[in-house]
Amino acid sequence: MSTVKHPVGPEPEQTYWVRRLLVIGAAVLLVGLVIALLVGGTSTGSAVSAQPSPPPFSAPPPVAVTPDPFATPSAPPSASASSADTASPAPSGSASPSASASASASASATPSTEPKAKAEAKSASPSASTKSTKAAPAVCSPRDLRTTLTGKQQLKPKQDNTFALSLINGSGATCIVEVEPKNFELKIYSGTDRIWSTDDCTSAVKPVFAKVKAEDAVKWTMTWDGRRSAKGCKTRPEIPRAGTYFATAQVDGAKPVQLRMILRG
Repeated sequence: MSTVKHPVGPEPEQTYWVRRLLVIGAAVLLVGLVIALLVGGTSTGSAVSAQPSPPPFSAPPPVAVTPDPFATPSAPPSASASSADTASPAPSGSASPSASASASASASATPSTEPKAKAEAKSASPSASTKSTKAAPAVCSPRDLRTTLTGKQQLKPKQDNTFALSLINGSGATCIVEVEPKNFELKIYSGTDRIWSTDDCTSAVKPVFAKVKAEDAVKWTMTWDGRRSAKGCKTRPEIPRAGTYFATAQVDGAKPVQLRMILRG
């Protein structure tokens, strides 16, 4: 033991202690490296074994849905099951995308009655205005009518004379012109002598019912046979003699018009 504590040799004692310390330090360092390698290998193996590879993904089994016996026909069980299977989870506080899509589809599929009502009201309005504009025009006022009368002015006794008559619409709008035996007369006088009149034979007046524009006219003709007339469409035997005669045409309420004729013997 004395040689361990007190080294013996040609060199000083201090030198031997330095050498011993270096040897011991090297041995300690070597042991530390071995321990470190052993500990590191063990830790790596534990970490690898602590994280096993995840198993292959498999879809969860479908959830069986039991139909509600009290469910109404408007909500069939198949629709509920389909929604439960296909719906994806959504964060709390926000609506599911599929639910939003369903709401949008429902909103778009439900027609609004307000635009339809407005469209019907709009389509009804032109019809009413069209109906009012297409209403039949009123009957012409007699004071707006101007009568014309033309025919032969030089005649022989018993000679026929065909008169051309017309009624001009002097108003500013289209109206209906009516000519009937009750409101029209064509008569022939010589002084105060009544020669011929349509009042003696109402069938001589052909009714006229025509729509006439402003400043336009309705026209027709009538014939005098050169003889005297009598009630009931009869002819008197007296023959008008040579002289001056006046044919007068008049619509009730309108200004009459005359044609001067001369019968030469």
